[in-house]
Amino acid sequence: MSRMDGKLHPTAAGRLMFGDEYNIVRHFPEYFLDYREILDPTIRWTDRLQSSSGEWSGNVCDFYFRVYNKVIKDIKVPFHMEGGDRIDNTPVHKAVREALANCLINADFYGTCGVVIRKEPDKLILENPGYIRTGKKQMRLGGMSDPRNKVLMKMFNLINIGERAGSGVPNIFQVWEAEDLK
Repeated sequence: MSRMDGKLHPTAAGRLMFGDEYNIVRHFPEYFLDYREILDPTIRWTDRLQSSSGEWSGNVCDFYFRVYNKVIKDIKVPFHMEGGDRIDNTPVHKAVREALANCLINADFYGTCGVVIRKEPDKLILENPGYIRTGKKQMRLGGMSDPRNKVLMKMFNLINIGERAGSGVPNIFQVWEAEDLK
């Protein structure tokens, strides 16, 4: 509750996670989320999703789930049962969730260029503005978590995405190596 007017106002993290693009860019002028699927070299994009299209909210939460579902549609799911339930969650699914969440949580939303996710036939590229706060060496070693957007991290944690243990990036590399992926 604001002391100025007695009304509730969203935090910056709340606006990023659940707001609409029109209001997000009022606080973060350089805000831009972009997913580009490039599966056919003769077509510029076989699919594209961008926060400024006006066709959906443009917020971080919606972007995460829309992009995650686009990325995983080509991941093979071997038949596996535990008890009477089929398990459709592979280590690759978990690594993709972690990579996408890390990309969004650690983005500098005041930085230029925005978040760009590119899916190509043989790779997935996740880019965000900002630098690695722990440094590349520590990030690869793991064990230290220093998210740029701590409240966004908390929101993702509340829906069981990420753990804030500093183990996500080493796990991503371990899964990719085990799957013989680049």
